[in-house]
Amino acid sequence: MIKSVWPLSADKNLVCNFFDNIAHKIKTYPGFCNICGKWTIFNTSHKNFREHVPCFHCGSVNRQRQIVAVLLNELELSIKRFASIRQLPQCLTVWNAETTRALHIRLAEHLQDSYISSEFVDASLKSGELCNGILHVDMQRTHFEDESIDYILSGDVLEHIPEPKRALQESYRILRPGGAHIFTVPFYHHRFTIERRAILLNNGSVQHLMKPWLHDDPVRPTEGVLVFNVFAPELLCEIEKIGFEAQLLCLHSFSHGILGNNGIVIVARKLLPPDHARDWIFD
Repeated sequence: MIKSVWPLSADKNLVCNFFDNIAHKIKTYPGFCNICGKWTIFNTSHKNFREHVPCFHCGSVNRQRQIVAVLLNELELSIKRFASIRQLPQCLTVWNAETTRALHIRLAEHLQDSYISSEFVDASLKSGELCNGILHVDMQRTHFEDESIDYILSGDVLEHIPEPKRALQESYRILRPGGAHIFTVPFYHHRFTIERRAILLNNGSVQHLMKPWLHDDPVRPTEGVLVFNVFAPELLCEIEKIGFEAQLLCLHSFSHGILGNNGIVIVARKLLPPDHARDWIFD
């Protein structure tokens, strides 16, 4: 028998498909949210599971819980089946590339002073400047010091950056050894190479290579934000060239409201030096 390994088949795993169909039909079901750390009700009325399945308590969506599930796994907290942000060591320095929504709110509450949140506010600003109380950071040219951050989280951000490789090089510079950049991006199942949809020219104008594609943006709700790239397995090669260990994870957890066949999270991990152990202290 011949079985395709990649590109991924359009058919989902039969067990996952079975549970996904049930979830959509019943519209709501109980589970545990790893963001607010509460037993909750997930709303599964919208078929686009990746962007929806909100938690009744905190409003977190599927894609955000995917990122947290991987973060907890990185810290070896996932052995506790119902671990959440509440179990994160408060000594962690975490930079999250957004300043709205449930994940940001809960990380800010728990980590407090060791938590950094930012947006790309305006190209005229320098990274590190504040605009109306919001920290502006260009992920391609950050202001953070070398090896100053433990984990970087970004949910569907890198596709909006003209030069994502430069942003990942910055991630490598500012991450401490043993840390990781954990992120989601639109990711093709049917091709190997990155699709370049637009280019930022030296004069600041945008050259469109394909029909413009805009994503909703909570910071610019009336404008949206342009997609420069849609990613594919080539991205993993680029991550390794920078020096990271690259990992692509496909998540599905009915009990945590992580549904659908597109639960892809990518980890760019900065390896520890040999014979060096992590020194997190857990409660």
